[in-house]
Amino acid sequence: MMEPDKNTNQGIIKRTENNLATTNTGWAILKQDMINKLPKIDVFNVITMSVARAFADTNTKEISEADRDYLVNQLTDNVIKHYPAIRLNEIPEAVWQGVRGRFGEYYGLSLVTFERFIEQYLLSDKRTGLVKALPADDAPRPAPDPQTQFETAKENALRALQRKRDKKDISAMATSVYNFLDQIKLVVFTTREKNDMMADATRELIEELKYKQLLVPYIERAAIKKDIEAYRNAITERTPVTAEQLTLVKMRAKKLALDAFLNNIILEGEDLGVLIDGRRDVFLSD
Repeated sequence: MMEPDKNTNQGIIKRTENNLATTNTGWAILKQDMINKLPKIDVFNVITMSVARAFADTNTKEISEADRDYLVNQLTDNVIKHYPAIRLNEIPEAVWQGVRGRFGEYYGLSLVTFERFIEQYLLSDKRTGLVKALPADDAPRPAPDPQTQFETAKENALRALQRKRDKKDISAMATSVYNFLDQIKLVVFTTREKNDMMADATRELIEELKYKQLLVPYIERAAIKKDIEAYRNAITERTPVTAEQLTLVKMRAKKLALDAFLNNIILEGEDLGVLIDGRRDVFLSD
C-alpha cells in the first residue's frame, strides 16, 4: 500500500505541482495517455496533491494521517478502476471545479465527494465538447520490431531492479516484468514453490481486505467479507474462486516471485542486464 507524504498539505501541493507537466488546453489534453496507461504512483501523487489543495482552498481542517492515508489510496484505486479514461492533468481541474460548486452542492470532503467531482467533470458539457472536437487519430503505428520489444522489456526489468534496490514499490510493473523474465526462462520456480507463492499471495490479499473492512462504510463490508471467505476457503478447502479473484491472486503471486528473484540478484551480485542479454535468442524465437 502506498504511503502518503507525511509533510504538510502545502508541501505536498508545491512538490507535486512542480513535477506535474504543463496542462494542455482544449482537446489536446485528450491526446495524453489515459491514467490506466500510466504508473500508479503518478496517479497517486496527483491525487494526493489535488486532495491537499482541496482542503487548503476550502480552509477545511486537515484530517488525521490515517484518514488521509485511506482517502488518497482508496481514491487512487477507485479513479483508476472506474474512470480509466481521465487524463492525469484533468484530475486537479475536476477537483478545483468541484470544491467551487461547479457541479452542485456537496457536503464535506469525503471519498464519495471526490469521486463525484471526477464523475461530474467527465459528464460536463465542456469535457464532452472536448471529446467531440478531438480530431481523428493518426494512422496507427506499426508494432515495434522484436528487437525493440526486447530492449524495452529489458529496460523495464532493470528499472524494477533499481526500484527494488531503492526500496521503492514495484507493484505497478511487477506483472509485466515477471511475464517477460518468465518468457525468456530466467525465473524458474518449482510447482511447489509456485503453489506456496499463490497461497502467500492469497493470505496477503486477505489481510489487506481485513484492514479495508475496518475503514469502508458499513454497506460495503458484506461484499468484502464475502471475498475474504472465498480466499480463506480457497486455501483451506481448495474451493474455486471467481475469475477476478484468481486474477488478483496471480498478480500478487507474480509480484512475490519477482521480489524473490530480484532479491537473489542483489544478494548474489549478478548483472541482470547480462543475464537478460543471454536469453535474447529465446525471446526472438517465440
